[in-house]
Amino acid sequence: MPGVKNILPTSVQHAGDAAPGPADGQHTIATKNRWSRVVLKFRDLAPDVWCEFSFRISWESDEEARNVQDFAAIGFSFHADDGSLIDFASVPGLHRAQIDPYCDFVPGPAYHDRHSELTHTGHARVGFFVPAPATSLTITIRSWRNSHPFRVERLSLRQFVQGRAAAETTQEPRPSQEELHASIPVPRRWRALRTDPQWLGYGVVPGHRLFIRGQVIAKGAERDGALARIVYRDALGNAIAPPYAETLATPAIGAFVNIPTNLQANRFTLELLPPHEAAFVEIGFQAWRDDVDMELVLPLEASLEDCLLLESISTEESAGATRFLHDLVERLALTPMRDGKLVQADLLDTLLGSEPLGTAFTIQKKLRSIQLGERQEFSSGHISLATFPAWQLPNDLTWTEDPFRSPAWRLDFQSLSWLLDLPHDTPASIDHAISIALSWLNENPWGSPKDGLSSHPLALARRAEVFLELLALETPSKNKDLRALITLLGETIRHGFALAEIVGQNVFPLSIHQIHAAAALLAIAQALPRLPLSRYWSSLALEHLREGYGALIAPDGTIAEPSQHYRLELISLGLILNSILEPLPEAASFRQELLPRLQGPARSCIALTDPSGALPAFGDAPHGYAHAPWMRRLLARYGQPWISDDAIRSELSYPEGARTLVFEKSGIAAARYFEQGRPWAHLSASFAMQRQMHGHFDCTSFNYAAGGVRWITDAGGAADAEAGPPRQYLISPRAHSVAMPDGREPTSGTAWLRAATSLAGVTILDIVSNVHGPDYAHRRIFVFLNNLSAIAVFDHFAGSGASLIFEGLLHLEPEVTAFIAGPQLAVGVRDKRKLRIVPHAIQGRFGGFEIAQGRNERPSSVQGFVSRRPGTLEPANTIRYAFAGPKSVCGGVLLSLDDSSLKRLKAIVESAELKDILVASFSS
Repeated sequence: MPGVKNILPTSVQHAGDAAPGPADGQHTIATKNRWSRVVLKFRDLAPDVWCEFSFRISWESDEEARNVQDFAAIGFSFHADDGSLIDFASVPGLHRAQIDPYCDFVPGPAYHDRHSELTHTGHARVGFFVPAPATSLTITIRSWRNSHPFRVERLSLRQFVQGRAAAETTQEPRPSQEELHASIPVPRRWRALRTDPQWLGYGVVPGHRLFIRGQVIAKGAERDGALARIVYRDALGNAIAPPYAETLATPAIGAFVNIPTNLQANRFTLELLPPHEAAFVEIGFQAWRDDVDMELVLPLEASLEDCLLLESISTEESAGATRFLHDLVERLALTPMRDGKLVQADLLDTLLGSEPLGTAFTIQKKLRSIQLGERQEFSSGHISLATFPAWQLPNDLTWTEDPFRSPAWRLDFQSLSWLLDLPHDTPASIDHAISIALSWLNENPWGSPKDGLSSHPLALARRAEVFLELLALETPSKNKDLRALITLLGETIRHGFALAEIVGQNVFPLSIHQIHAAAALLAIAQALPRLPLSRYWSSLALEHLREGYGALIAPDGTIAEPSQHYRLELISLGLILNSILEPLPEAASFRQELLPRLQGPARSCIALTDPSGALPAFGDAPHGYAHAPWMRRLLARYGQPWISDDAIRSELSYPEGARTLVFEKSGIAAARYFEQGRPWAHLSASFAMQRQMHGHFDCTSFNYAAGGVRWITDAGGAADAEAGPPRQYLISPRAHSVAMPDGREPTSGTAWLRAATSLAGVTILDIVSNVHGPDYAHRRIFVFLNNLSAIAVFDHFAGSGASLIFEGLLHLEPEVTAFIAGPQLAVGVRDKRKLRIVPHAIQGRFGGFEIAQGRNERPSSVQGFVSRRPGTLEPANTIRYAFAGPKSVCGGVLLSLDDSSLKRLKAIVESAELKDILVASFSS
């Protein structure tokens, strides 16, 4: 059983018409959305340990917000011992938020189990990690979308670790090294402060203030404070001598700004007013003494003064790109007016000059070319996006088009990236592309888009580069359309402002979206060197690319991103960046750090592909990509330095025979059997952290192919490509081949490999997980023959109740027909092949089979679907099997294509040696 520590609140407060309920421990929350709330404070938490916060929620019978995912909100704030707020870039299990630093949502009544319809009650559970050095916590339960008051009760906060014998305790839970290692796969990007400064550099906008915001964590009792040394430099890199406005100075260290550290967690804001001749500022963070325990939290936030913020420039009066540009150049005092009017030719000459506009740093088109190969998205008046059929582009676009009712199609459509497939060798084709881009701009005034998905960070990044490339194509034209150029230039710059604020405020920490936004911002900055903001944008983009890759990929190659697809995309973006950044001296240290980090993950991606060339579909798995050709194109164009690496060359040769691959730090294992001319087999299992980055709850799920065909699959899909109940189903545990005890779906958490052993011709992978919370200890054990002709999947649960029931799920490919052949046999049939599914109890008893296909009577019980293209769910068979017993239950299923392999595996499973492994103590 897990070691569990119950934590009681030290205070409870109500606000916004929230009030205590009629019984002790009850709280009623009104309909003042966001403001009616109950606030609970907890102290004495153990850092670097997982928690579960749970409560029962009751709603009115006539509640209207039944089908929303954000019925109520739960906010979280983390504090140091002295109560100061710690601003973590991310917290596993939680989302970044605005009103509260981090949050999670309680879904509406329709998403709770079917019994809730009778009782009007449900249970909410949130699993999350408490990062060090936090030791106290504030939890706020808020009204959000509810139409009537609701009540919460039985509030419980428990910290727990796996593999500890016993029961609830008041002692500090101490996770094993394996659990601790699995819970923190990403090194915290904090820098220790000593008297030797940690230097960061930013471009500045002459005459305009730059704000740098961050936090210093001071752990020791001695808190003499920290300081930020300031050095301004001109465009040639020469230091400008102090004094500087609003800074202190001493002969020994020069100009500086003092940072008090009277608390353990100290927020600071540097307000820097650069000299008129300054082009750059270097900021050196340091402590006053070396014998202190003090860290600088990264990444920092950066922004310009209010008059250069997007919301200040993009008013209702300046919704159009031309007016926006007019207001901007006035604020920057860029070009003189003629009779109070801005002359377009003067403006273009000031911002663009006579040199060709550079687009070498655009990355989205290069990435799409690597991903899609020769596939054209726009040809002969038709666009072919995602996996959908070609669709004829109408002459009168409204930009609300959604022919396939698909968010994925809409996102690609609104990004305009397909415009770059038009041939650019004739003025007519360039004019056609520009006319479509201008149509989008005319129908989508800033702040009032026709389709909200056009504001998605990926659409924003792609579209910014499209405008930039069209601008570059039109600028050299002898018959250039000045009005069109001004519009494209204004909108490119406005997109730059939006991207800079996304990047500078670190809106998408630990996310590939932040990488896309920073790359697009860098492209704009490098293409428009005459724009006074370009130095600032370029430095901001480079700093966040450095921090983003540093956080997502550890020096040892461990990737925090759970999706195999997005891991490959991260590697691709990194290799492209490594290539295009070569001319920038300021990017040299980033490139030197980046390339070695990418090599190990690239080798892993090659090794993990199955013989058909597909990566395991865990986490987000967008459709329409062939991973093996994608990798070949990537290595051919940008991975030349790696071709001579023996390890990568070995993986590219795809060795024959049986092979087992375990990447512990990345949370994935795979086995394959491959020989030329013979049917292949492949098994993959995920035990990566569930941290809600992309939302899929698939920890310990697996895929299985044998005889050259796929049998056990993943429901697939990507969170950004779906909406409503289909999205909630695809990211839920019910869409993955996992096990669930007593009907409880797993929450956020992690898993780790306890042992990988070989025994009598089989391989055994023993995985421990904590995703089921403090009430259950859980192991999932995979046993498979070396040629994968037969595999077994066992789950071992131990609970604190008198009895325990768990159910396992097997998701079958849509082409597989399933039936129950008897009380101890289920069968999947595909292409005259049969997959035998045989239950096997080790502790407890088998509880029977069920088959679900296309079940969708309520959102909470959707089952029996897979996603094969965005926006649609395809019915497929899902087999449910169950085991029951007192307190500790162990059982699973044996899968095989032939009787001889099944008999061989069964004999091994029934051996005393393997039984001892299957029912081994959780603490061993």
